[in-house]
Amino acid sequence: MTVEEMRPVGARVTLDMVGSTTGDYPVAWTEHETLLYALGVGAGLGDAESELNFTTENSCGISLETLPSYLSVLAQAAKAPALLMLDSGRFLHAEQRIEVVRSLPPAGNAILRSTIDSVLDKGTDAIMTQVSSLRDAESNAEIGRSVMRIFVKGAGGFGGPRRPAQPFEYPDRAPDLCIRHETRPEQALLYRLSGDRNRLHSDPPFARERGFEKPILHGLCTYGFACRALVAGAAEGDAARLRMIDGRFRKPVYPGDTLSTEIWLDLAGAVFFRTLNCAGEAVIERGRAVISA
Repeated sequence: MTVEEMRPVGARVTLDMVGSTTGDYPVAWTEHETLLYALGVGAGLGDAESELNFTTENSCGISLETLPSYLSVLAQAAKAPALLMLDSGRFLHAEQRIEVVRSLPPAGNAILRSTIDSVLDKGTDAIMTQVSSLRDAESNAEIGRSVMRIFVKGAGGFGGPRRPAQPFEYPDRAPDLCIRHETRPEQALLYRLSGDRNRLHSDPPFARERGFEKPILHGLCTYGFACRALVAGAAEGDAARLRMIDGRFRKPVYPGDTLSTEIWLDLAGAVFFRTLNCAGEAVIERGRAVISA
């Protein structure tokens, strides 16, 4: 489905939205954006020397690298037309997965294509899945994919499929690792400079009107904190080994909260994780990751 084929649908999802695509969309980023994103997800906070490879380009013997979760930000550069026809005020970012084929360079040019892969009818509400692929602009080689699931409030009842929930269980033992990160009171204000200017994360009256005591942290910012924990723990600091991260957003995070990411390791390279707030409640659950050898 192209933009021309779309019709205004208000808050209602329809089956013919499947296949709605941006077509090929050029994206570019520089070291400035790479560095700013790393700071936006807390890299360098506390022991700044532990993440110099993400936060500086001019330290002796250290080459600038890109956090793998930056792929989720690049994938937001273009949304499928079907999403643009809906009321974004009804959106909740439900789940996020990235699949990394090759490490993102600190600066680059790529081609992005975002497509609505599926729509699910949940009765009153709906779930839409957008798959975004990123390819190198020069070689056309795949860099990675982002799979974003969006819960659309009040958009159900269109007679679509109702896929049952997939089973998920954490290993029946204590986590192998638990990595704690402090977020800053101004974390959302810093993260929004990577492109997401939604007022819910910066405007106190706007946030209160929508039922929050104050602006909340972006879900993808929390996702970036989880990525840092997985790189530091499961990948032993080597970001190039992190090949996939998948997780479901469960609860909002407020800037200034402490995040604890519990990690279970598997000899085959599979990793399970969840991220908790300072009250011990899961803010990202059903977390899975893949680490290469």
